[in-house]
Amino acid sequence: MNTLDRYLIRSVVAGGLGASAAFAVLILVFGMIDEASKIDAGYTTLRAVWFVVLTTPGYLYELFPVTVLVGGLLSLGALAAHSELTVMRATGMSLLRLARPVLVAGVILAALGTTMGETIGAWGQAEANTMRAAATDSQVSTDLASGFWLREGDRIVNVERALVDGPLIGLRVYELSADGRPERVLEAARAVSLGQDRWRLEEVVDTRLPIAEPDRDVIVERAVALEMKFFNQEVIEIAALDPRYMNVAQLRDYVAYLERNQLDTSVYATAMWSRVVQPISVLAMLLVTLPFVFVAQRGGSAGRWLFIAILLGVAYMTLTQIVSALAPAYGISPILSTIVPPALFSAAGLLALYRATPRNRRQAA
Repeated sequence: MNTLDRYLIRSVVAGGLGASAAFAVLILVFGMIDEASKIDAGYTTLRAVWFVVLTTPGYLYELFPVTVLVGGLLSLGALAAHSELTVMRATGMSLLRLARPVLVAGVILAALGTTMGETIGAWGQAEANTMRAAATDSQVSTDLASGFWLREGDRIVNVERALVDGPLIGLRVYELSADGRPERVLEAARAVSLGQDRWRLEEVVDTRLPIAEPDRDVIVERAVALEMKFFNQEVIEIAALDPRYMNVAQLRDYVAYLERNQLDTSVYATAMWSRVVQPISVLAMLLVTLPFVFVAQRGGSAGRWLFIAILLGVAYMTLTQIVSALAPAYGISPILSTIVPPALFSAAGLLALYRATPRNRRQAA
């Protein structure tokens, strides 16, 4: 690796980090605007600000390929505007040779982004949900090891797993006496929302503890289904983590649990593979930048080509989100649905870069 390689790597990495910082500021601003309407006596302004700060890394990681695209275009565009790329080409470096340090910079940025998303990104989302839920009367706390814990009056509810827009799995309801001791325990394999605060518990085991009269026997009753009222469905939506912001380890464990219980894994498997493929998406975005920068350098229409390239990046993210959302509905493999968009864009970037080389341009002419 020579001096020019290190210079290109520093430029692209600095551009990617600078664009990420700019995007983070935008996320903070718009996040604060969104949270402002939710501020009340319990959910104070300070808590709202802290909520936005905690969730920003997760949102930034989701947009990271686009931030790298913008940063790469700005840094390489600056080099082209100052004729630095022309000088590098004059030393005998081909376009494919120039692509090598750019891709090395992409690997560095992908590693940094993945580290952020898998650590503080996922942790921040969980902490933010816990903090905001603690400011409400429902007193929700989350812990992926023991499930979700909620309190409604004299009832403590433990939910082992909560599916996105689906039933609660492994429900336990502890009813407390006036002195805080459990006097009734309801265990249900599933709980299905009937709207508002009404739930239907399925495969119920009802255990009554004789606290007032210790000499009496414990009463155990079983029922196929039982309807009861406790918390609202919105409480679970606060407590349950969106699979997009869970890290790969959490998603892997969740998918394994669903498979053991013969439940639908498509949503969580798609989210897991999306995070696995995310570094490839970063490299794909940098591959797309290269031909646009070199064409813009020669054609004198840098603004037009940069604008088209940014639109291409936004189109890529939109396509990825659409495919990820539609794949479970149409039975498309989660691996296939997540790998196809970056593979297509990588192939398109390599083809455009190959065609942009002088020899191939002359042959095409």
